[in-house]
Amino acid sequence: MDEQHSFEFSERPTIKGFPELRWTGKRPYRSTQYFPAQLRERHGDDRNGWINKIYWGDNLQVMSHLMKEYRGKVDLVYIDPPFDSKADYKKKISLRGQTVTNDSSAFEEKQYGDIWTNDEYLQFMYERLILIRELLSDTGSAYLHCDWHKSHHLRLIMDEIFGVDCYRNEIVWQKIRTTKAQALGFGPVHDSIFFYTKTGQAIFHNAYKTFDEKYLKSHYKPDAKGRLFRGVSMIQSGQGPSRR
Repeated sequence: MDEQHSFEFSERPTIKGFPELRWTGKRPYRSTQYFPAQLRERHGDDRNGWINKIYWGDNLQVMSHLMKEYRGKVDLVYIDPPFDSKADYKKKISLRGQTVTNDSSAFEEKQYGDIWTNDEYLQFMYERLILIRELLSDTGSAYLHCDWHKSHHLRLIMDEIFGVDCYRNEIVWQKIRTTKAQALGFGPVHDSIFFYTKTGQAIFHNAYKTFDEKYLKSHYKPDAKGRLFRGVSMIQSGQGPSRR
């Protein structure tokens, strides 16, 4: 039987003048227990005692499992959590050449549902973000991927847990260039990725890619001052006649 461990967390002090998000049933998350986690796969080669691993299970319990060995040692966390999109996602399978959509009554495999009450979702994310911060090293960074459904709430929760001074950037990921031609308003064309660090000593590697001359000549043109640019169409096809 695995040895039982309890991990205590210290709360960040409330800073006068800074807002704090409240919700019904908000519960402090000050400790967690060690949970044995199901290690399903290993990938790659062993390097300095580490090999890539895939665990199955609730990520709260898996992170509690990792706390025993990796508390304060993780350099980077990227999390793509539920968006609270109010949608049920069902897995499509092929059956004798036909495509069908299964449901929970016909198959034992649990499908992904992204339907929450507002308070449940916020508490769910609050507890997991606290654990993420505990796992990060002093030079570590956390990236949280979300969209318009709850980005405003998640930003406040991250401010509370990581501190406003550890906010680094909101990265905008543009999914499409414009909405469908038949849209009646401005559509949600991007997701957001919030970038926070544990301290002010975080490691950051600039990500640059050098284009070769063939690519530059085929995709860009010089302006009057010799600066390279390219035009991008803002038209996307949709139902009905073409419109701009």
